[in-house]
Amino acid sequence: VLNENVTTWTGSGDFRDMLNRETSKGLKLRGQYPSFFRVGLLGMHADSFDGANGYKTIVSLHANDISGTFNPLGIALRRWELDDLHIKSGSVMLQKTEATPEANKGPSPIPWCALFWPYRVHLADVKVDDANILWQLRGKESGIYDTFLEITPNGRDFEYDAHGGAFKTPITPHLEVRHAHVLIRKPRLYCSEFLLGDDAAHPEQQLRVEGDAGLQEDRSIKLKVDANSLNVSPWMPEKLGAHVIGHASGHFEYASSGTGLETSAGHGNITIANGILRGLAPVRHYIAITGSPDPGDLALKVCQADVRWQEGAMTVENMKMECKGVFRLEGAITIAKDQTLSGNIELGLTDAYLAWLPTARQTIFTRDEGPYHFTTIHLSGTAQKPEQDLSGRMAKEVEKSPLIALKLFFNQAGEWFNVE
Repeated sequence: VLNENVTTWTGSGDFRDMLNRETSKGLKLRGQYPSFFRVGLLGMHADSFDGANGYKTIVSLHANDISGTFNPLGIALRRWELDDLHIKSGSVMLQKTEATPEANKGPSPIPWCALFWPYRVHLADVKVDDANILWQLRGKESGIYDTFLEITPNGRDFEYDAHGGAFKTPITPHLEVRHAHVLIRKPRLYCSEFLLGDDAAHPEQQLRVEGDAGLQEDRSIKLKVDANSLNVSPWMPEKLGAHVIGHASGHFEYASSGTGLETSAGHGNITIANGILRGLAPVRHYIAITGSPDPGDLALKVCQADVRWQEGAMTVENMKMECKGVFRLEGAITIAKDQTLSGNIELGLTDAYLAWLPTARQTIFTRDEGPYHFTTIHLSGTAQKPEQDLSGRMAKEVEKSPLIALKLFFNQAGEWFNVE
């Protein structure tokens, strides 16, 4: 008789309404189960759950093929407890949240039926075979796709553990999700590990993130990022991707009092191993016009820099780059909050790449160190349209020698018409 009564109640519209209400309240959205029925003695199944119009972190949610098991002991705690909840596939869209009136209404009053019959739903463990966790970044859909997600209670809070899938955003290359572990313990979110990789055949190539973020009035963020042997090419702008090769490693620390970059500060360092500059247009043009030896691929003996940023401004300092026997570069570059560019670069070239302009060593490249002759390049303009003063100084030296100017003219013409 009890089993028949339970079946009747769980199959009723009132029970489904209660599930819709409690699930929607927990997720802070409006959602519903189109159908819900028992399977066997303690099993349950719902074809799907759809939620929309979320007013907190979750904007919308869709789950397919939901099954689980009732724990009858939960009735003693006046709740419907669902153990081993299994979801075949699901997708959730997240958003940046602000304080809302709904969040300050306080707890809902307990209905009179709670004295005799469970009225809440408690999820003991949730597994999603194929989950999409999405958000908007720069106006484009971004997130973690096709990951296995497990959600388990931690006291009154929840832990999220994900394995596999892909991480895609408009500001990063596509990366594989190796592991993500997050604990949401209000008022903060704690990420003990977010591990990404760029090559399944090389597990040592990875990007590791850990930190915490405020979810309520305090919106501060603290992050630590460690990169180990990541492929550089996919991180480059599209026009440079095929011309810059190497593996990047480094450590970065980021902190902010809010969610905007204008409140952030941080520092870090980066080193490129096995770096190669291949077929860069400025190098090709310089070789073709000046008649200097073609160095081929520029293998970088050293490539490293420190990075710091403060309230939207970024400085790359202690920069060092060297291709042995060709050039060495040192210095610092600053991009201000308004994208204004400034900085000084010490550029050193060897004799072979200055021989075409004999006076350059006396007037421009006046500092000698080892095989290199150095000059200081002053940067200006913006990050989108950088400017430098070296070209103007070189042009003035060329004007002093009509023969050199004529030679450069014909070299330039040959470059235009692809004449060897």
